[in-house]
Amino acid sequence: MKSAELSGGTAKPSPAAKEATTPSPGMPRKPAGTIPLKIPPILLEGDQPAPAPAGGPGQRYALGPTPAAGQPQTEGELPEAYGTRQLLLAARDPHWLYAHWDLTREQQRHYNALSADKHLVVRLFRDTTAGPPAAEVHVHPESRHWFVHVDHAGTKYVAQLGYFQAGGGWVTISTSSPTLTPPDTMSTDTSAEFATIPFDLPLAKLVALVKEAAQENVPLVQALQELRAQAHPELPATETSPPAQWTPAQERALAEVISLDRVCRVWMGSLEITELIRRQLAQEIASMAAAQPGAPSFPAGALVGISSPIGGGQPAGDFWLNVNAELIIYGATEATATVTIGGRPIKLRPDGSFSCRFALPDGQYELPVVAVSADQTDGRAAELGFSRRTEYRGEVGAQPQEPSLKPPGPANV
Repeated sequence: MKSAELSGGTAKPSPAAKEATTPSPGMPRKPAGTIPLKIPPILLEGDQPAPAPAGGPGQRYALGPTPAAGQPQTEGELPEAYGTRQLLLAARDPHWLYAHWDLTREQQRHYNALSADKHLVVRLFRDTTAGPPAAEVHVHPESRHWFVHVDHAGTKYVAQLGYFQAGGGWVTISTSSPTLTPPDTMSTDTSAEFATIPFDLPLAKLVALVKEAAQENVPLVQALQELRAQAHPELPATETSPPAQWTPAQERALAEVISLDRVCRVWMGSLEITELIRRQLAQEIASMAAAQPGAPSFPAGALVGISSPIGGGQPAGDFWLNVNAELIIYGATEATATVTIGGRPIKLRPDGSFSCRFALPDGQYELPVVAVSADQTDGRAAELGFSRRTEYRGEVGAQPQEPSLKPPGPANV
């Protein structure tokens, strides 16, 4: 860009300047007392010249002007919303649903103005929208998503987005597709089923077959089994072999894999821990029975004394009952923290987890658990209280426990 000239200032020009600026005959005369100023080039940086239009015989194949070196091209930003008015409903966990609606700011303001409450409302229905809503949430006027709490797990929900008119009538803006909340309890089905997924069919084709012929919310493997049972023509058959018997060696190998030392104990519940202990003790009792001639044996899978690898049987033919209880305290924290139970420090595992076993006779017990960070700047505490009161009817014996187990108390930590 050429330098521009500005007129300004009232300084008296020098004779040389007068001579240089004297107009020739026929030219307009500039006002006396003005000095031409040049704009510094630095003030003109960034004013790039307009690109020359492509022309000539090669215009058809021209790629356009080349951007200046060192100036990357910026991609366009995605819009906040597309204005489709669609409503998405998804399950976050068994008791929370996430709703998101695609409205632009103009659409949002328009519906808020039509609403008697000046904001939108999300209504949830179980199974279908035919009955009364299971939940109704008034959302913020500028929000386009919301979390909604529901009472029932393992239930299908449908959502509606809308507003109430001044007369109390309901207007629906959009209705979502149904979604299913996951169950909040452990499944009672412990069976294992296996199916071969054909590798020669694309996944999109398999999903299309499942949506066409199988039920909704069915796992892919189960859906493939149902399709094969129906001899679906588009699903290739697989060779099946009779199931083999699960050997004791395989059970021992599985017990080594699924153990308390190799599973993250932070996320395990008491039922899982009980089952693992039961399997381990069942193997120990079976080994003791095999080593002692005449000792009672237990069939595979039988529920034996969970807390006792010791005997406790009665003569055959006499009905009897032995019962006992023990206490397991377990948890986890930072691996570098210091943890005390009942005021006595305990040793943490490498992953920061810990556990303690106690006998649990009748009585009242209290064991505080305290964790302190490694730098001594933070801490957490839990006051644990336990009680046991046993009422016996008839002749009931005490199931033997490990002799090393002591009642829950600071001295026995």
